[in-house]
Amino acid sequence: MIRIVFVIIVGFVCSFAVAQNKSGQEFFSNLSEQKEGEGFLSISQPEDIQDLVGIHLDCNKRAGGVDGFRIQLFLGSGKDAKKQAGEVKAKVLELFPEEKIYLMYEAPFWRIQVGDFRSKSESLQLYRELKKEFPSCYPVPVDNIQMSNLK
Repeated sequence: MIRIVFVIIVGFVCSFAVAQNKSGQEFFSNLSEQKEGEGFLSISQPEDIQDLVGIHLDCNKRAGGVDGFRIQLFLGSGKDAKKQAGEVKAKVLELFPEEKIYLMYEAPFWRIQVGDFRSKSESLQLYRELKKEFPSCYPVPVDNIQMSNLK
């Protein structure tokens, strides 16, 4: 019985290592691929580096998102907080219809956040524009932003 479990575990570990190496190899082969009208890049490194890059790429794919920033326009609690949050959202939709707006409730707080940015510096342009209408807004760190949402 122990022998069977050991064989299964070794099989999983080997298949995981092969998958990691494949991701790393694909990444580096895509970089090194010569395309018409473009330059050529030659990369030389130990195979272990390819394996590490593959592990990193696969972990990022499994996470589903990245840490980033949004601009927080409203944070409130109390009996009127939901209504106030709705009013702020309506104003943002009117003034900035192209921006992604998040209305969130996490007891006991209502929040309105705008945008999806990879870094704080990327959020500053929108922050400056929003600051004119919402003087108390500020950038906030956010976990697990979907890559497709990033600007």
